[in-house]
Amino acid sequence: MGELSTVEMIGQLWPIVLAFITLTIILAKMDVRLAVVEEKIKTLFELWNSRKDDK
Repeated sequence: MGELSTVEMIGQLWPIVLAFITLTIILAKMDVRLAVVEEKIKTLFELWNSRKDDK
């Protein structure tokens, strides 16, 4: 197989580049969602513990 032209190389590599970009976006969204869930759980435990202390 000879040398690939730039157009052929882009044609072969675009699915990999697209998959990498998509994976990066999905992981960033997951990180944000996990931070929100973590904060909610923290607040839930604080409320639960303060309720037990009041009794």
